[in-house]
Amino acid sequence: MIAEQAPLAVVLSGGGARGAYEVGVLRHVFGVLAPKLGPGAMPRIFCGTSVGAINACAIAASIDDEDLGTQRLRERWLGLRLDDVFKLGWSDLAGLVRWLLGAPQAGGPESLLDASPLADLVRSAIPWHQLHEVVTAGRLLGVTVSATDIESGHTVVFLESARRSAPHGSDGAVDWTETRLTPQHALASAAIPIVFPTVRVAGRLYSDGSLRQNTPIAPALRLGAGRVLVVGLRTHGARRHARQRIDDQQSFSSPIYLFGKLLNALLLDRVESDLANLRQVNAALAALGSVSLTTMQPISAALQAAGGGLRPVQDFFIRPSQDLGLLAADVLQRPVVRGRLAGPAGYMLRRLGEATAGGDPSDLLSYLLFDAEYAHDLIALGESDARACEDSLAAFLQEPG
Repeated sequence: MIAEQAPLAVVLSGGGARGAYEVGVLRHVFGVLAPKLGPGAMPRIFCGTSVGAINACAIAASIDDEDLGTQRLRERWLGLRLDDVFKLGWSDLAGLVRWLLGAPQAGGPESLLDASPLADLVRSAIPWHQLHEVVTAGRLLGVTVSATDIESGHTVVFLESARRSAPHGSDGAVDWTETRLTPQHALASAAIPIVFPTVRVAGRLYSDGSLRQNTPIAPALRLGAGRVLVVGLRTHGARRHARQRIDDQQSFSSPIYLFGKLLNALLLDRVESDLANLRQVNAALAALGSVSLTTMQPISAALQAAGGGLRPVQDFFIRPSQDLGLLAADVLQRPVVRGRLAGPAGYMLRRLGEATAGGDPSDLLSYLLFDAEYAHDLIALGESDARACEDSLAAFLQEPG
């Protein structure tokens, strides 16, 4: 069977509120397209980092559903409200400043956003008992959730699998831990620094998995994936010009702009870099395939000695066709959304929206806009982008090349 020869893995990265875009892509791929293509189009490996970990666990747990639970996940995302997530009042500002300076008050704020609504989504939208059942039955090869250990700085890949031993790579900064995944693991992976508070798992503190996850697709490859479907959350980069205007340089050096770009670098950029590395390995293996058998034997031995097991792996990458920062700014101008903005959080979001609409390409707003209006537009965009490449996507899902 194709699913056995080249298991399909779904790899989802992080991006805060941008994660709704992944739901749109997954809803079309596995709710509309895959059911027409047969068992080979069904994923057997799920790997998620940050908010992608939440989405990955949700669809992995629903692998036996006709649409992999994507409709249910969509409804949960559409239930998010700004006034639920942003609960900072003007009276909380002093406590927030004290926390940022390292002198927190008991009961005071520990992050910009209240993680409670996201925690409720994780606990209610993901049927965790079903996840354990399908993994134990062998219908999935494995599900991984990556987080960053605050003390060591290592990436910890939490793995739930029916296999008896976890795979191990050569990267000493990546630790593998076999476990039964829980809401705490997913929330730890999605704990963007400053935006959300750190999360305690088994007596240790964790933060967003993208901080040190240099190879977001590595867990899928370690679990034996032959095909990798990767959903990106960044639009293709803008063209770099030689010189910048003085007013552009002023806005580029603002803390808000820099924090948005920092999140881009930590949560999004590495996916594209690792896909490029994967394709280079594929090209090298294709070139080696044309070498004579006599020459190939010592090359194979050298690869094995170096920790080989290298094999061609197909990939399919879907990314937003529109700038998600500009889309967030447009959503923020709608009266129904602005009516939910209050206090210092509302003031900050309004300022971010005005700056983005005025040409400041800060990405921070698109990470923070946890609201049904934005989620609706992101899901619709994800469905549209998946539909636009449906023919090539169907060929990728149906059979290995």
